[in-house]
Amino acid sequence: MFFGTGSAKFEINGSTVELYHSTIRPEWSEQNVNKIVSIYDHYTTFDNVGDYSDFWVDINLFKYDTDAISGGSADKMEELYPAYLFSKVHFWPHADGNAVSGSDTSASVFFVKEFKHRYIDSENASQDILSIHFVATDYTTITGSLIWVYLDKDIQ
Repeated sequence: MFFGTGSAKFEINGSTVELYHSTIRPEWSEQNVNKIVSIYDHYTTFDNVGDYSDFWVDINLFKYDTDAISGGSADKMEELYPAYLFSKVHFWPHADGNAVSGSDTSASVFFVKEFKHRYIDSENASQDILSIHFVATDYTTITGSLIWVYLDKDIQ
């Protein structure tokens, strides 16, 4: 794995929030490209301004009900929502990896844009999922986030 194997986490004001039982839907390199068209000869050029990252983290809340260490699903829901909505955080897609870094290779700041609640399927309403949308506030680079996890060894 290039980015780590653990579940996601984020940090706000020095405190870490672990997102156990979660999966991520990453958009690592969403490009911001400017299209420039000449008014004289219609010659078109493209300028890549930078790449940003966008993550959805799906937390399987129903798994917290069977996990004695982390508490229940209602406790996790109350911990996250609405306390962190519209917050600025540092984000780790995998807790055993690196934080997503900005264009200057330091940890990038992410905005917690929204929370969405849903079920795994409409027939089984007891399997709750809470989705959190993290959006980078600055351009990000993938290279600062790379580690190589192979045979239980971290190679950086």
